[in-house]
Amino acid sequence: MPRASTGIHTLTPQQFTASGSPHPRVYVEAAPGSGKTTVSALRFGLHRFTAQTDRRAVVAVSFTRSATEELRTRVIRQWGPSSVTWPHRIVTLDTLLCDLLFHLLHEGVLHWPGGHTELEVLDTWRTTLPTKSGRIRPVLQVDNGQVVVRTVNESQSTSHPSATDFKRAVSDGKCTHDNVREALQGALTGNSARQALTSYFESNVRSLTVDEVFDANDLDRDVFSLAWSGCGFLTLVGDPWQALYQFRGARPAAMTEYISENGFTTHHLDESFRWGNDRQAWLARRLRQQMPVTLPTGSADDADVVLSHKWKTLWDSDPRVLPLAIKPGVGQIQEAICTLLLNEITQNALGQQAVFLHDALLTLGLEKEELATTLHPCLQTAVTHLKGSNPPALVWQTLTDDLANRIPAVAAQQHARKPLRALTLLQLRLGDDQLVPGLTCHQSKGREWNTVAIRLTGADASALALGLDPALADHRALYVALTRARLGTLALA
Repeated sequence: MPRASTGIHTLTPQQFTASGSPHPRVYVEAAPGSGKTTVSALRFGLHRFTAQTDRRAVVAVSFTRSATEELRTRVIRQWGPSSVTWPHRIVTLDTLLCDLLFHLLHEGVLHWPGGHTELEVLDTWRTTLPTKSGRIRPVLQVDNGQVVVRTVNESQSTSHPSATDFKRAVSDGKCTHDNVREALQGALTGNSARQALTSYFESNVRSLTVDEVFDANDLDRDVFSLAWSGCGFLTLVGDPWQALYQFRGARPAAMTEYISENGFTTHHLDESFRWGNDRQAWLARRLRQQMPVTLPTGSADDADVVLSHKWKTLWDSDPRVLPLAIKPGVGQIQEAICTLLLNEITQNALGQQAVFLHDALLTLGLEKEELATTLHPCLQTAVTHLKGSNPPALVWQTLTDDLANRIPAVAAQQHARKPLRALTLLQLRLGDDQLVPGLTCHQSKGREWNTVAIRLTGADASALALGLDPALADHRALYVALTRARLGTLALA
């Protein structure tokens, strides 16, 4: 068995006990900076390299690609590359759900339009189909084992493709991760699908670790129960204070109840290694005790990053803050082009990639390699023109003329609305040589910096004055932002 590169003597008693817990159902509650990734990686390796005659997989999942990659990197560093050779794997929860849906399709328990058993699963329709805002949304449902296209009436308008485009794409074997969840949710109302997935886990998985478990929704918890029925070990890791996925149905209180009712052995990690001074440790304790807090004020120059709830709040703040995402709100193609332009600026100024670059490339039908070759000169020229105080309308016209010769999607939208406000905001940033990255609270989760500035709203300031309530989504997001700093947390003046 490979030896973990992190010696056992480096673990705290809490980490040691949680890592080696022999119980089949384990819940690890981990405060910020307390070593949850270390524990998850050690637990994965221990299960991977014991009972090696058992050929079933050891699997770990998390909710985001970045968190998944962080855990995979840690496991490989501690246990070696063989730790994640097939069938053992560390993937996003969405990937596991796709595996479950494909299993039902292959087994004939579920039938997809057009008879597809393999699907092309997209992050979002916005990168493939035209979308528009409305209350009537096309969805997938299950009727007697058949996946069917229906429409539902939403209480609020959302952006989605037309029912006709949606049905055609689904019939061609395409869907999004949200649609995978819709199909699974419908399938699991029937016993045949539940039995098939229990058998799947029993035959294929001997240990499942779930990171950031408080971001789970009702379907996710149902899948955890099926996994437990089939495999030997189920480990849940998370912190109710850091649940941020309420927009996709996460209910932290329901997760707490689930853990309590299903006999999980609980281990607490509450000793943080992130805090570099007593002030940060005091702040974290006081926040968690729901006590009032007043932050010292500071400028963007004092911070390594600026955080806030929304991208718009960051763009409307100090022009020395360069948010890593831009949403002009005038069309998909315009947003994608602005993201490419932003990426050129963030790479030059910060050495960082724009957050939604991958989506922008998909929308425009581009490969990432094209950025460094055919597109780079066009984008660099546009940045130079903006920096030279050229009118944003003229910069946009020149840029889209250049891109239209290379990208059909741009040629089709050349005369659409111009994202002039977005270009003006970018232009403001190009006058400063010392820019600071800006991220939302959601994007900051799992990351840390020496000094963090928070762009507080009026509601944030009131919440801190009274004490944060972990039952409120905005308070949890603010808590995440306030616990990213090693040395100091400031309120952006």
